[in-house]
Amino acid sequence: MRTVVISAGGTGGHISPGIALAETFIEFKDHFECESVIIHSVKRNLNNPDLQNPPCLVVWHDSPRLSKWNFLIFPILFTKNLLITFFQFRKLKVDVVISMGGYSGLPALIYAIVFRKNIFLCEQNCVMGRVNKLFKNFAKKVALSFPLSDTTELQNNFKIIGNPIRKKVIPSISIKVNREISAKKKEKLNVLVMGGSQGSRQINNMVIRAMENDEVAQKINFRMLTGTSLYEETKKKNTKQLDLISYSIDMKEHYEWANLVVARSGAGVLSECAVFAIPMILIPYPYAADNHQEMNAKYFESNGAAFIINSESEDETELVKLLLSMSSNLEILNEASKMSLSLSRINASYDTLNFFLKEKHES
Repeated sequence: MRTVVISAGGTGGHISPGIALAETFIEFKDHFECESVIIHSVKRNLNNPDLQNPPCLVVWHDSPRLSKWNFLIFPILFTKNLLITFFQFRKLKVDVVISMGGYSGLPALIYAIVFRKNIFLCEQNCVMGRVNKLFKNFAKKVALSFPLSDTTELQNNFKIIGNPIRKKVIPSISIKVNREISAKKKEKLNVLVMGGSQGSRQINNMVIRAMENDEVAQKINFRMLTGTSLYEETKKKNTKQLDLISYSIDMKEHYEWANLVVARSGAGVLSECAVFAIPMILIPYPYAADNHQEMNAKYFESNGAAFIINSESEDETELVKLLLSMSSNLEILNEASKMSLSLSRINASYDTLNFFLKEKHES
């Protein structure tokens, strides 16, 4: 029986799929021959909603961030954290490490190399993250959420499976057909606006500007997840009716309400929208590492599930055009909904673990 560590730290995009894997491990414990599963995350994630009520033990570590203020003592701080991780993992008898990517996973990965434990990597984006690139040759297998833009980065130990999604987000009834919108039944479109776990000032302001267009205001209902830190600021700017929410731990009800999503193009949002058959207007974060958000967006756009606005400004012109085009021609929206659903991988969590631990690797 295995003791498995899931290294899931950094941002919500790494944490949520890690928790999804832990939930699946616990549900199918005997099938995966798993004695215990442990989440390994950094202390700065203590208040992350996905870690407030974790499904298993969480082992916290204090992975330091390199900055101009600590570069001289950084090696000492990192080594201290690494040795603590070694001690904790040896005590817990960890023999499998699954890394969700990100720099906070370094201690767990180094432990696995030093003590010759199995490494499995999960890559959420269309561009492989730097830590995953660094450790890919040490990994037994690599699970991809989407096709990589550069397929030469891996050998033959990878599989495109989809991004693991938490059980609480998955639709109560599997959506097998497109939720078609009828012009006779639908007077207004429901548009859900999200800027990621921290919110996006650019997207919030762009949508508020778009609402100043009378036709947009007449044809569309907006619900905006502002991000906790941007809620009060956005509330002051809101002069028309707009359903403002700072943050939500229950995304299922919002996805079920929405006919269209306006968002960044992080892997989590894309995967969740797909299982709800929701088409998207994507505004990639222009400063994302290795431009991975734009590559994610292009994958969904090339498959007819999304429309991209590449902009660093808050100009609403292109957004208004897209919103009015869709509200006037629902066939565009319905077709994009079908294509979004076609990209969904609702069983990605189970399939990922099955690939890692049950399927034989053919070299």
